[in-house]
Amino acid sequence: MNVASRLVGLAALLLPASAATAQLFSYPNFTSTAGLTLNGSAAQSGANLRLTNNAGSTVGSAWFTTPVKVTEGFETEFTFLTSTGVEGLAFVVQGSPAGALALGGNLWGLGYGFGNNSAPIARSFAVEIDAVQQGFLNDTSANEVSLHTVGALGNSENEGVSIGRATPVGDLSNNQVHTLRVRYVPGVIEVFVDGAATPLVSAPFSFENGGTQLSGGSTGGLGLPTSSAWVGFTSATPTAASQFAEIRSWSWVSYSLPDACYVGNVRIGSGGPFDVMQIDGTNGGFFRTATRAFADPFTLSFTPPPGETTAPFLLLATLGIADAATVTPTPWGQACFPLLFPIDLGGLVAPVSVPVPPGIFLPSEMTFQALMATDSANPNLIELTNAIGLRFALAPSPQLTTVTPNSAVPGNTITANGSAFSPFAQVTVGGTPVTVLAVTPTQIQFAMPAGASCDTTLRVTNPDGAFAQRVFNPTPVITSQVNTTGPSAGGTSFIAIGTGFAAGTTVTIGGVAANVTSASATVIVAITPPGTPGPKPIVITTPGGCTVTSTFTYL
Repeated sequence: MNVASRLVGLAALLLPASAATAQLFSYPNFTSTAGLTLNGSAAQSGANLRLTNNAGSTVGSAWFTTPVKVTEGFETEFTFLTSTGVEGLAFVVQGSPAGALALGGNLWGLGYGFGNNSAPIARSFAVEIDAVQQGFLNDTSANEVSLHTVGALGNSENEGVSIGRATPVGDLSNNQVHTLRVRYVPGVIEVFVDGAATPLVSAPFSFENGGTQLSGGSTGGLGLPTSSAWVGFTSATPTAASQFAEIRSWSWVSYSLPDACYVGNVRIGSGGPFDVMQIDGTNGGFFRTATRAFADPFTLSFTPPPGETTAPFLLLATLGIADAATVTPTPWGQACFPLLFPIDLGGLVAPVSVPVPPGIFLPSEMTFQALMATDSANPNLIELTNAIGLRFALAPSPQLTTVTPNSAVPGNTITANGSAFSPFAQVTVGGTPVTVLAVTPTQIQFAMPAGASCDTTLRVTNPDGAFAQRVFNPTPVITSQVNTTGPSAGGTSFIAIGTGFAAGTTVTIGGVAANVTSASATVIVAITPPGTPGPKPIVITTPGGCTVTSTFTYL
């Protein structure tokens, strides 16, 4: 049974009228800033959104022009890069009267607080990435992630109002791309850094009631007039600095509190209802919703209710995320959506897992629920399982910045650095897949394959088809040489300067191996062996088998 193709067929058959539209947006990059309002120094810079741009005393903000729902929960993720020594930047949720034109204080105000011009953004909550330790602000380090709010009043960059704070292991202002994910479940705000599974910062908080400051005080709610607010970013630079802060990608999804139908009625009244369906090992958490990048794999799994060893079921789905408007009474209880066009995915029997491999594009968000025979002693008892919504986010395209080393003997580890690598990314060298040893959002390691041709292509491809590539195992090039002549007794330090070299590069002069004392990507130093007078060929060979030739003359 091809489960993936049946799921695609299921999606094509279901009625779009039963779908609930989610409030979400995604900027894989900023080649277009449509839908955004840019203030102060904020401006588009190529494919990036620069909040501050290489000038002193600048301050900028960028807001999604239309307010989005925040009070029932949301999840947002963005990638960013700041130059070293920058003041920092902040992700901000705000209901200021200025709306999408809001712009806060300069300098240490980071565009949302006071700074030295007393212009804080009111009714705001800020996730601050602070790169400068300033004693008068009670900063605890020069690399902080801190949650700031003073309720309905103008916000403050002073750590005295922080409701949660932590120092990440890695420097977030090191001129490298980093990722922040912010998740709000009513009552708790969490911040995840660089793809970590556990939050760096987690704090009790709600937009209605505020939170408790680390200093012991309390802050009230933001006093938002509706359930929606403006969301975006702010930043500022010091007085005499050429620094910048930019956003590379940004995605957002607003959640709604799940309808009671999502819990199902498996064994209700007998210890239940029990969750018997999961996506990738979770029931969707507070919102009964799982989010995956487009074309990423996922697995639906089913278990029998307690006391049963097996349980047959029929898996159903609808386009969109089901809500109160789609709830449908049935003989088996309140279904989360109309049970139209049921699709039998193979007469499944729990326990079972249904894997959908990477590269499968489902056409829409979907909600899954099943009808299950939950009592082997009463085969006529049919109950509705718990339901789970599945959302998809458009992931940013991967970027390749450096490859170290760029050539190696087969089997040695190659490290590719960049950004937006999927956990399921495929790596090819010359079009041939290689085994990925380890992967993070910013780094992929793989073993150097045997037989890689010179000047071949290294490509990293995410499941959605987006890829990054660069030349790999390059032919070395000599741009200049030092000491191209020397005595026939040998012992001359020959130096080749160029590109495409690597540790492990070998050198022969007149067919005799030279002693390579230093080898980097750009410089080779070798001690000449003894030879006979006259010109002799120099052959420089990288670990990947690529060569360049020159001449050394023995005197």
